[in-house]
Amino acid sequence: MTTTDLSALTRTGAARAATAAVRRPPRRLFTRVALPTTIVLAAAALIAYAARETLRPAIDVTVEPVVSGGEGAAQIDGNANAPGEVVQAPGWIEADPHAIGVPALEPGVLKELLVLDGQRVEAGQIVARLVDDAALLNLRSARAEVAIAEAALGEARASAAAEEARAEEARDALRRVEPLAGTGAIPENELAALRLRAATADAAAATSRAAIARAEAELPRARVALDTAELALSRHSVRTPIGGVVLQRLVEPGQRLMNEGNDPFTGVVVRLYDPSRLQVRVDIPLPDAAKVSVGDEVEVSTETRPGRTFKATLTRFVHEADIQKNTVQIKAAIAAPVPELKPDMLAKARIITRGTNRGAATHGGEATRSDEVMLAPRAAVTDVTSDTGVAWVIDRQQSTADRRTLRLGRVTSDRVEVLHGLRHGDRVIVNPPPGLTQGTKVRVTNEGEVK
Repeated sequence: MTTTDLSALTRTGAARAATAAVRRPPRRLFTRVALPTTIVLAAAALIAYAARETLRPAIDVTVEPVVSGGEGAAQIDGNANAPGEVVQAPGWIEADPHAIGVPALEPGVLKELLVLDGQRVEAGQIVARLVDDAALLNLRSARAEVAIAEAALGEARASAAAEEARAEEARDALRRVEPLAGTGAIPENELAALRLRAATADAAAATSRAAIARAEAELPRARVALDTAELALSRHSVRTPIGGVVLQRLVEPGQRLMNEGNDPFTGVVVRLYDPSRLQVRVDIPLPDAAKVSVGDEVEVSTETRPGRTFKATLTRFVHEADIQKNTVQIKAAIAAPVPELKPDMLAKARIITRGTNRGAATHGGEATRSDEVMLAPRAAVTDVTSDTGVAWVIDRQQSTADRRTLRLGRVTSDRVEVLHGLRHGDRVIVNPPPGLTQGTKVRVTNEGEVK
């Protein structure tokens, strides 16, 4: 018979049994200590990072207000003919007014070419020579013809002198007997013979004088032939009409050169240009063509000299539009070209219009009217390129620095024309300190001086 322990059914026994059955849970240090601590530290770090500018001491800066476009234009130009809009367009450099072709003035075979592309030449310098054997023979023949003509003239003069002497003798004989005519002292037939002899001698003398005239006429013609032969020989040495730089060689030794045909470069040996006279040829979109005019100032920039612009003046329009590109071309003479500028080099042109009839220009997709153009101190604009720059503007509510990218117009020593990026009432930081960043706390030191 089995014996049952009834003590487990009592409350005390049940408590002991439950205590023995349930185990104590393990301690979780990561979830209860490490994780909350990490979250708190991360939150503190984020708060500290967000408040870094607040905790950082403010930077002292000096500011100046920008000036509206109308007042700025007057300050730049000082007259009513102030810059209007800025028209920008691509173009390329070329010779002003055009390149010079150096042709061979005589047909022939090129013997040698004495220059290379890019070589500097002086006016009158020989750049090529033609085979001149035939020209030398022609010159010798012409000199011989001149000698023959000179000898013929001498012979004609000598013959004329002899005939004149004979005629004078015949006339003298006739004069001596003519007083005896009709007296019977001299027969009539003898007197007639003397008269015929005198007339014949006069005719011979006249013929001699005509021979002299003919010989005198032949001599200049022979001398012209000699000059022509000398000229033809000299033209076998091709000389440059001007000094400049060789832009292109168009022939090779052994090539036959002809001066006939419809090809404008037939017979041309090299092309030259004057590096001190360059211009930029620009494709202006037709909607902007009416805004520019002859005499407008043009700023030219190239990738060869980044960061530098060259002053130019619009000199003329090419009066034929390009129907495919919807453009018209203008030419602007560059004031002081440098050796790095070469013909056919790509360029960018900024045309600053002068008229008072200013419309709306488009810059970067935003419409900007000329009366919204601002003028900022030159010391406040940094990172200036051909048409852009950077300025720091004071946020009056936050007292922080706001970085603005500007689109620039004309740049002078003390002022910058700002076409886009500044508004009326903005105050820009002059000579911004190097540690300035977006949102940096600043303190204006000349607050009382700025209106």
